[in-house]
Amino acid sequence: MLDLFIAGTCLWISYYDIKFHLIRNIDLFVLLIAVTLQSIENLKYAFLCLGVYLFINLVAKGNIGAGDIKLSFVIGFLLNTLPQVFNAILIAWIIGGIYSLTRRDHAIPFAPFMILGTYLVKIL
Repeated sequence: MLDLFIAGTCLWISYYDIKFHLIRNIDLFVLLIAVTLQSIENLKYAFLCLGVYLFINLVAKGNIGAGDIKLSFVIGFLLNTLPQVFNAILIAWIIGGIYSLTRRDHAIPFAPFMILGTYLVKIL
């Protein structure tokens, strides 16, 4: 039941990011509570995801949204191994990169790609 709630919250965050280019803190907080109830032992992977996205943001000169960086920490709780962390990030950036090549928008909603990458790694 908790898995369904987490998936639904992720879908809501994706929808909201696509529609408004915004990830609300309240949605992240609700998701954080749910994922920590499910897998608090994955705290190290959450911090690893956060560190990777902070590094990417530093290299990208601050062009990654703050909501995406916060989301990286939260979805890190859903990942169980080091390869899952790196594969989820890789998949998100590959799919997001392909999407950005097809669209010439200045900013793209990246939360859907982060969440898709995480769930694809969990399924595969």
